[in-house]
Amino acid sequence: MSSNRLNQSLFAVVLALGTAMPADAQSSLGVRANGMGGAFVGVADDATAVYWNPAGLATGAIVSANVEFGALDPAGAGDRTLNHRLLAFSLPPLGLAYYRQGTFGVTAPEPAGTGAPSRKEVHTISTSTVAVALLHSLTERIVVSATPKLVWGGDSVRADVDAGVMVTANRFRLGLVAHHLASPTVDVAEDGLEGVELEPHLRVGGGWGSGWPGYSRVVIAVDSDVTERATPSGERRDVAAGVETWWLARRLGVRGGVRGSTVGDTRAVLSAGASALVAGFYVDGFFAAGDASERSWSLGLRYSF
Repeated sequence: MSSNRLNQSLFAVVLALGTAMPADAQSSLGVRANGMGGAFVGVADDATAVYWNPAGLATGAIVSANVEFGALDPAGAGDRTLNHRLLAFSLPPLGLAYYRQGTFGVTAPEPAGTGAPSRKEVHTISTSTVAVALLHSLTERIVVSATPKLVWGGDSVRADVDAGVMVTANRFRLGLVAHHLASPTVDVAEDGLEGVELEPHLRVGGGWGSGWPGYSRVVIAVDSDVTERATPSGERRDVAAGVETWWLARRLGVRGGVRGSTVGDTRAVLSAGASALVAGFYVDGFFAAGDASERSWSLGLRYSF
């Protein structure tokens, strides 16, 4: 089979993966990350690290760029579909990203009239973010990052910040990321919502790569939420595990993962994805299978050097 025909065939496979069976996702951002079940904090080696763990950019590609789009149908949000898109670029020690995503926010609880404890109301909203990731090496093996952001859901624009840490030791990496440290509140005019808070969230992850430092044919990763997340279907604190393998001299990548909540019902989700090298760019796609009421899919274009 010729090289062109092989690339066309692989592109068709990835496109099918990206559109055939959408399902639930930890985050709709990051095609590779979601293909690995959301176990990416300890990997974070392409431009999507601006979101997943910016400190990982120091041990990733010299130059990386990602463009992706997709949709999310979260459980508990009725018939609402949330589109997402991402533009990201990294040239360590700097990373830049714009992304729009479906996310979950909470509003302050109304006073309970019966003596029962008040509960925050969870809303499914769309927000846009512009982020600038800044890296700093503390030692040869420890990198920290700060990511100032502007977040908006409608007319209101709020300042926010993420932070990350990556520790490397030969073929092992350990990462930690904190999102929404400023607890921004946004107004979503289209939904008539005011003061929707994006709560701080902490996540830890570890990874092993057969060729780290450098390219790896096999990558294994495990992530865990440290804090709980409020979602329309209930509180979640997920544990995720994933694997990624590369074939045909890195022309084809295949990955899969699983995650489930350690709070309440497990609500396990299985995911799979693939990448194909086409004209010097990787075409990435993923799908996942979980609760039929939760659906998402992503397709992306990636360049790394």
